[in-house]
Amino acid sequence: MDLLNAASKRIYWPLCRAYARHRGDRSADALLRFMCSLEFCRAYGFWPSFLRPRRFSEKVWSRQLHDRDPRLTLVSDKWRVRDYVAKIIGTEFLIPLLWHGTRPEQIPFDELPPQFVIKANHGCAYNIIVQDKTLLDRKHVMDQLSTWLMENFGQKRGLGIAWAYKNIIPHILVEQLLTENGRVPLDYKFFCFSGRMEYFKIDFERFENHSTRFFDRNLAPLSLVEIGLTMYEKGEIQIPPNLPEMVRIAEELARGFDFLRVDLYSVGSKIYFSELTAYPGGVSARFNNAKYDDSFGEMWKERDIC
Repeated sequence: MDLLNAASKRIYWPLCRAYARHRGDRSADALLRFMCSLEFCRAYGFWPSFLRPRRFSEKVWSRQLHDRDPRLTLVSDKWRVRDYVAKIIGTEFLIPLLWHGTRPEQIPFDELPPQFVIKANHGCAYNIIVQDKTLLDRKHVMDQLSTWLMENFGQKRGLGIAWAYKNIIPHILVEQLLTENGRVPLDYKFFCFSGRMEYFKIDFERFENHSTRFFDRNLAPLSLVEIGLTMYEKGEIQIPPNLPEMVRIAEELARGFDFLRVDLYSVGSKIYFSELTAYPGGVSARFNNAKYDDSFGEMWKERDIC
């Protein structure tokens, strides 16, 4: 299976990306849907319906293939979304910005604090966490940023169908590194359907021994995890007292969207905005329990995009 996955990514995915580039900003046609259906079936074990999707997984893929709402580009842009968030809930929820620009060589490393985060705004996993500036290889960082800035994430990653990222103008952000008890804080991810939070998950130790736990709106834990991740089982999970406020913020930010995942941090009693996600898991994430693929899909009352 690992060999099949590797072969698919090395041979088949580039073919899909090439045809998706040919389509440009147009909605997917029958051929692109067929090409993606083959890969979806290989990964998920059933043939999808992208024109009349029912399951959550189908709807995530269908949105990538068909939905050309410019707001998806706005919320996926980690630079422009800061203004969006500020207008809706206020600047006090934004992680402090230390510097921004488009040229890596202009980053004022000497003026930055001992710890910070460098990120590019136009894709996923474009992050460099700096725990100790004195150990930083500045040339390596600038080379990595230059590589990211030249890459169109929407066209060159996965199957090339992550349209929301395709037209983002690349930008560099340097933000304050949030810590709690000397560690990266827990990450709260709220799944909002038609502006209402129905499920959320907590990510633990994302950059060390990543594990996660899902809950429903009533705080009932779910027997659910994304394949490839580990379910958190290290003891009782303390739900923060400001969770109702986080839910309120998530629903404010998701209002007007048929589906949006809202990611937040809670550091002490302070809530910070992390990001908005239109395509959770992209073309890779799968649930370990198929019933949640169904239930999440039922919650997503998809607007007519075809």
